[in-house]
Amino acid sequence: MSNLEVHSLASGSSGNAVLVKAGSRGLLIDAGVSGRTLAAAMSTRGIRIGMLDGIVLTHEHDDHLKGAAIISARFGCPLIANRATLQAASYRLSLGESIELESGDEMQVGGFRVRSFRVSHDAAEPVGYLVEYWGQRIAYATDTGSVTRGLREALRGAQLCILESNHDLDWLWRGPYTPIMKSRVASDRGHLSNCDAAQLLAERLEEHGPTTIWLAHLSRVNNSPAFARKYALEQIESRTRIPFQLEIALRDRPSVSWRPGAYVLQPTLF
Repeated sequence: MSNLEVHSLASGSSGNAVLVKAGSRGLLIDAGVSGRTLAAAMSTRGIRIGMLDGIVLTHEHDDHLKGAAIISARFGCPLIANRATLQAASYRLSLGESIELESGDEMQVGGFRVRSFRVSHDAAEPVGYLVEYWGQRIAYATDTGSVTRGLREALRGAQLCILESNHDLDWLWRGPYTPIMKSRVASDRGHLSNCDAAQLLAERLEEHGPTTIWLAHLSRVNNSPAFARKYALEQIESRTRIPFQLEIALRDRPSVSWRPGAYVLQPTLF
C-alpha cells in the first residue's frame, strides 16, 4: 500500500523511537525521548491524539522507555511488550494500559501485524520487531550484542531493515570509556559493531535480494554517521553486487523517512 511511511524520530543512547504510519493511523516502536518531543514529532507527521494504535517496547532501558507512559496515556493506546519487559518497566514508570506479547509471538495492532524476536542485550528480555502492513515488512533491531536466529529471519523478508551499527571497535578500545564499559559494549549482550552489522547485511542482501537499510543507534563517542556510512558501503559492496539503499538514523532528532518504492536522498552527514 502506497500510504505506508516509516520515520526515525530518534536513534541513539539518548533516545530511540520509530513511527510506522499508514494513512491516519500509527504504531510507535520504542518511546525513548520525552513525551512532549514525541508528541510534537508525531503531530508534524500527521499522528495526533487518538490516532496511535500502540507502542511496542523492545526493552526497559530509559533510552527506549522514557516517554512511553506519557504517550500511552495521552494518545489512549496500549504499551505492548513481553511480561519481563513490562515488569521491569513498571519499576521505572507507571505504565497504565498494557498488553503482553510473548517473545516470538505475533499480534494484530490496528492495521499492523507485529511479531517480536529475541535479541541479545543486557536487559530483562530484549526483543526486536518485524512489522508488516499489506505485504510490506519493516525489521527493527537496535540493541543486540550478537546476531540471533530471530534477527536473521526478520531481516530476510524485510523491505526496510533498521539495524544497529553502534560502534567502531578500534574507536571503542582506544576511547575514553572505562574498561568495564568497553567490555560491556563489545560483549555478546552489548551492541553490534560496524563490522558485525555490515557482515550481516551483506549476507542478507546476497541471500535474499535488494532492500533499504537504516544504520541505527550509533554511538556518539565511538562512531560517527559519516564513518559508519562509508564503512558499511565499502564492506557491503566488497561482498555483494546486490543493489541496496543505505541511510543513517541520526541521534537526538528526526531524520530519515521511508516509503515503499521511493528513493529518499539523505543530506550530507556531519
